[in-house]
Amino acid sequence: MEDNLVDLGNDIIFLYQSGISPEKIAEIKQVDTELIRKILSSVATKTKAKKKRNIVQEVGNQNKWKNELPPDEILEIMAKSLNPEEHYDGQRTIPSRPIPAVDRSDRPGEDSQMSDRIEAERRAAEAPKPLRDIVESATLDEIKRKRSDWKKVSSEVSDLIDSDLDL
Repeated sequence: MEDNLVDLGNDIIFLYQSGISPEKIAEIKQVDTELIRKILSSVATKTKAKKKRNIVQEVGNQNKWKNELPPDEILEIMAKSLNPEEHYDGQRTIPSRPIPAVDRSDRPGEDSQMSDRIEAERRAAEAPKPLRDIVESATLDEIKRKRSDWKKVSSEVSDLIDSDLDL
């Protein structure tokens, strides 16, 4: 009789894990739905109560030095047994023929002419219609002048820094 109850419990668990509802299981097995729910809840309770094992943690907890360092003698033995890794990146390649210089002007990056035009068009759009062309050209001239002034100042600063390094 007890084997029949165990088999019934196993069948109910299998059917439920297969996606069949408790009501349908009760109909198939010809038992009360409340009994099905009791069996399923007891299995769920047992599963939650079961402690999950972590084998790595269990082995690590057996280490006698898990909370403190080993004695100095053992540390020295361990350090001597380690071999440092030797890593070589190789040699620099010397080309067998000259490599021509590359034109980098077409590479992506800041397109100052385009950004100047966009800024000039933005400012011109805020001006009255008859003055838009004048505002756009004046803005372009102003931006170019500022950029030229900035390049001149930055090159002067670079020259000062470079001359200070020649002490």
